[in-house]
Amino acid sequence: MRRYETVFIVDPELSEEQRQPLFDKLKGLVPEDQGLLVKFDDWGHKRLAYEIKKHTRGYYVLMDFCGNGALVKEIERNMRLDDRILKYMTVVTDKAVDVEGVKAEMEAAKEQESKPEPVEQKRGEGEEKGGSETEVQETTPEPSEEEEQKNDTK
Repeated sequence: MRRYETVFIVDPELSEEQRQPLFDKLKGLVPEDQGLLVKFDDWGHKRLAYEIKKHTRGYYVLMDFCGNGALVKEIERNMRLDDRILKYMTVVTDKAVDVEGVKAEMEAAKEQESKPEPVEQKRGEGEEKGGSETEVQETTPEPSEEEEQKNDTK
């Protein structure tokens, strides 16, 4: 089994209610063909580098999944037939993937998201203790030409 990433651009004029059935359809194709959907990441509205089908903006989405060539062909066939998708591109990210290892990574990522983040220090607390978030390195100023000439004459 291989791991793939597909980035596709959806028509920016679609509302959230119109985009969601399309996303659900694409997500559903992966398990139908014994694949594993690793990540489905909405990047949101972005400006296009060049005009596509008279659009200067697009709604970007990344789909990371594991599967075989038949699954990629089916996903790309559905994207090609759907007028709501302006462009798509699929790349192989790993030629031989361990599905159990990917599932373990997904579980670990979910656990990291569920843990509460540490509370940040209030501004000034670190300074009282003598530390700060960014260290300032002290540098000696470069001697000017006049100072260099004085040092040379000594």
